[in-house]
Amino acid sequence: MKPMKLTMQAFGPYPSAETIDFQLLGNRTMFVISGKTGAGKTTIFDGISFAIYGKASGEDRNGNDLRSQFASDDDLTEVSLTFSLRGKTYHIVRSPQQEKKKARGDGFTTVTAKAEFYAIDEDGEKQLLAANVRDVDEKIKEIIQLDANQFRQILMIPQGEFRKLLISDSKDKEAILQRLFHTEFYKTVQDKLKEESDLLKRDVEKSVEERTRRLLGIHPEENDGLRALLLEDPLKDQIILEELEKHIQLMKEKLADLNKAFDEKQKERDQLQKEIVQAQKLSEQFEKRRALQEERRKLESKQEEINRLKMEIKRAYQADKLVKQDEYCHRLNRELKAVEYELERLHSKQKDLTEQLDAATGNWKKEQQKESERNIAVKKVNNLENLKEDVFSMGQLEDEIKKLENQRQQLVKEISRTSEELNRKRTLLEKDVKRKADLDNVRLMSFEKEKAVTQMQAEEKLLNQVQRLMNESESMNAAAAKQNEQHHAASRELDDARSTLIFLEEKWNKAQAGILASQLAQGENCPVCGSEHHPNLAHLQEDLPDDSDIKAAKLKVMEKEKLLNEKSKSFYEAEAKFAAIMSQKQAAIDEVRKLQEGFEETALDAELNSIRNKLSGEKLLLDDFRQRLAGLDPLLKEMEESRNAAAALETQLERRKTEEASLSEAYYAKKGALDSRQSAIPEEIRSRDTYTAALNSAQKELERLKISYQKAQETYNQLVKEVSVNEAQVKDKEQTVSRVMKEMKEERKKFLQILDEQGFENYKEFQEAKRTEAEIDSMEKIVSRFGEEVRSVHDRLGELEQSLNDLEEPRLEALQQAFTEMDEELKELNDQCNSMKMRKIENESILSSVRTLNDQMKDLEERYSVAGHLAEMARGQNAHRLTFERYVLASFLEDILLVANDRLMKMTSGRYRLIRKKDRSKGNVQSGLELLVFDQYTGQDRHVKTLSGGESFKAALSLALGLADVVQQYAGGVSLETMFIDEGFGTLDPESLDHAIEALMDIQSSGRLVGLISHVPELKERIDARLEVISSQNGSTTQFQFLA
Repeated sequence: MKPMKLTMQAFGPYPSAETIDFQLLGNRTMFVISGKTGAGKTTIFDGISFAIYGKASGEDRNGNDLRSQFASDDDLTEVSLTFSLRGKTYHIVRSPQQEKKKARGDGFTTVTAKAEFYAIDEDGEKQLLAANVRDVDEKIKEIIQLDANQFRQILMIPQGEFRKLLISDSKDKEAILQRLFHTEFYKTVQDKLKEESDLLKRDVEKSVEERTRRLLGIHPEENDGLRALLLEDPLKDQIILEELEKHIQLMKEKLADLNKAFDEKQKERDQLQKEIVQAQKLSEQFEKRRALQEERRKLESKQEEINRLKMEIKRAYQADKLVKQDEYCHRLNRELKAVEYELERLHSKQKDLTEQLDAATGNWKKEQQKESERNIAVKKVNNLENLKEDVFSMGQLEDEIKKLENQRQQLVKEISRTSEELNRKRTLLEKDVKRKADLDNVRLMSFEKEKAVTQMQAEEKLLNQVQRLMNESESMNAAAAKQNEQHHAASRELDDARSTLIFLEEKWNKAQAGILASQLAQGENCPVCGSEHHPNLAHLQEDLPDDSDIKAAKLKVMEKEKLLNEKSKSFYEAEAKFAAIMSQKQAAIDEVRKLQEGFEETALDAELNSIRNKLSGEKLLLDDFRQRLAGLDPLLKEMEESRNAAAALETQLERRKTEEASLSEAYYAKKGALDSRQSAIPEEIRSRDTYTAALNSAQKELERLKISYQKAQETYNQLVKEVSVNEAQVKDKEQTVSRVMKEMKEERKKFLQILDEQGFENYKEFQEAKRTEAEIDSMEKIVSRFGEEVRSVHDRLGELEQSLNDLEEPRLEALQQAFTEMDEELKELNDQCNSMKMRKIENESILSSVRTLNDQMKDLEERYSVAGHLAEMARGQNAHRLTFERYVLASFLEDILLVANDRLMKMTSGRYRLIRKKDRSKGNVQSGLELLVFDQYTGQDRHVKTLSGGESFKAALSLALGLADVVQQYAGGVSLETMFIDEGFGTLDPESLDHAIEALMDIQSSGRLVGLISHVPELKERIDARLEVISSQNGSTTQFQFLA
């Protein structure tokens, strides 16, 4: 890679676009970069590194912090580089994420990082290869075949960094070389081996613990030898297992003896149980006899009560013959009391009616004496009714006069209101005319505003579309990346499945000899060689895969191939979708640029916010215009209505003035007619109201007198009638009382006769003997049940007495006690059998499981022996105290020293040669990567820290050049035709400087462009091309200068 043209804008100390055209060097392949400290010499390589990788050259330089403080807020930080590589020309442009001043308003907006990568053909035409940071990074890695770290190590020798590598100890040098050669894999191998070793160690320890736990679970019983073995530490598992096997045989014999004893004891218990059952049955018979004897005694004690109950039943039947007659007598008594009560009430009522009749007779006589008053009232009513027509005609005239006056007054008021309304309508019409003129102006402004809003909405819609497509493109890009990862994962799974299948097939093929050997017998011909003797048979391998294993592995390969095809299809579909959305996005951006010249994606958010704010303001104005214009149609309608209303009001005003004159003329005519009629009617009844009141009063008085007379007459006649009816009712009730008393005496006599016949001395005895039908039925059932119980007890007791004759009652408690004791003995024997059986089973299980565990442990211990040894070796627990990773790094370092020593020997006239210290350091200090320098003058080696400043620079320069060559070789033979060296030449004497320049001349002779960053005047004089970096208060600029 050789730079052709570098342009830096607002980058480091360069405020505006600063272009360095390396093509001006022509055929020169070495130049000096000079300038004041801090002017920006190293920034040139930072610019190259940032343009290609988006990163600066040193670990303390960050792309995001490289913006120039001299730059204007309007200038964006940007670096572009044109370079050649393998005969092709490329152009790359990058800008970091940064803050940009808003185009409108105050403040800043964040602009995302951008990158574009082009290929330039022979005609100078650019072809876009990648258009975003991720794609550009991938394309650069593909073309240059180096990462940023390797690129810096090959192209740039920065100040002091390689002296660190030269003099650093093994630990620090290991960290530096790890970054250069990416040896993390070897460290991972170390860690994996340690992890596998620790895991196997834990498994072995767990197995030992598990075996100990199981052995301690053995039941030694009375086996003192086995118990003593279990108390030892550590446990001797093999001896214990042998002793346990013998102990289990003894337990089997003892268990057989226990089972035999249990069977015999069980037979004895069963026989005793039969005897107990028979004794229980006989005992129950004796107990039943005693119970029946007790029951008979209780029944005999109840006999007197049963006899009394029989007598009570007899008396109840006798009383039942008197019940109906007794109830009839009581009913007659109740009837007599009710009739007597009613007769008393009628006597009281008769007295009240007689008093009321006397009062009514006096009142009627008074009303008969008021005949003259009634005649006067009739005459007064007739006189007033004769005046009715005159009074009402006069009242009608008064009403007409009042009506005319009210109408006239109303017309006067309406004339006034109409006049005021007419004036108001005229004033309102004048105001509406002015408002219409204002709204006409608003309508013109609204039309212009609608055009502006429509244009802004179209622009906003396009920007929203761009934003949506940008979001979708990011989402689809992420989806494509995810699909790519899944594609790679599926590919790895397919490789693993294929490796497993190959492994199984090879193992199966190799095992065929063992399979054949297992089927041979001495004297049989071998199917392969035909020999009858087989002195050295092949051994049959363990864990031999069968057809099902190989078939399963093949199926898994087919599944993984199918999965890979699916993932490949998904990945290509995701890539196609991403390309389609990117095309749509670019088309949308082109549409936006037609509306906004110079539009950039980074300004999308700012443009959207700006146009939304403007659109919001314009919409508010437009809404205000529309709200105001919404009143135009109502205003026109209102104006039309106002004009029509004013014309109508004028017509109405003239009409009402004419009506008012006509009403005044009619009013005065009616007033004269009223005055002439008032003289013929008394003054107090001239009005219709006073006349009507006087007539109503006279009519009411006449009606009152008539009603009073009529009511007195009706009351008198009604009371005469009621007194006559009540007298008849009293006579009837007196006859009923006499009849009921006679009947009650006759029925009472009959009751007493029957009472005597049934043997009752008095009414109290009858009452006490009375029972209900249910009570009698209940008593009869008691007597009947008693008789049945007596017969039943007598019969059953007789049968028992006959069956138990000459028999003795058995001693059941003694038999049960004997059975209980025998049952306890049997349970104890059963528990002993079960306990012995469980302990035997547990011991057998322990014996089997420990043997199985021992087999597993044997395999684990063999694997741990190998893995543990490898882990210790890889972690540096070996004679040289070298870890696996440091061993690899030492190999890399040897390659670097081999190349570096060629240049160091030339620069030191063959005196010095760098060598790696191979001796082990004292104590636990890490070693293997420290450097010594072999001095030809003394014939001895010594530490590189003993070199002088100039010698250290030579050694560091040689190491750096050697490192650059080796890294380039390990990067696949990538050809990078440029190198920058930063300072260090000031420490060299003239002779050493000549040697250093000769070494650099060897580098440039291969066509590599060498840039020396130096302040040394002699170096500037000896190299004819110089890139001068000129600093000022406003930033830095560059200029190529060439010696004549």
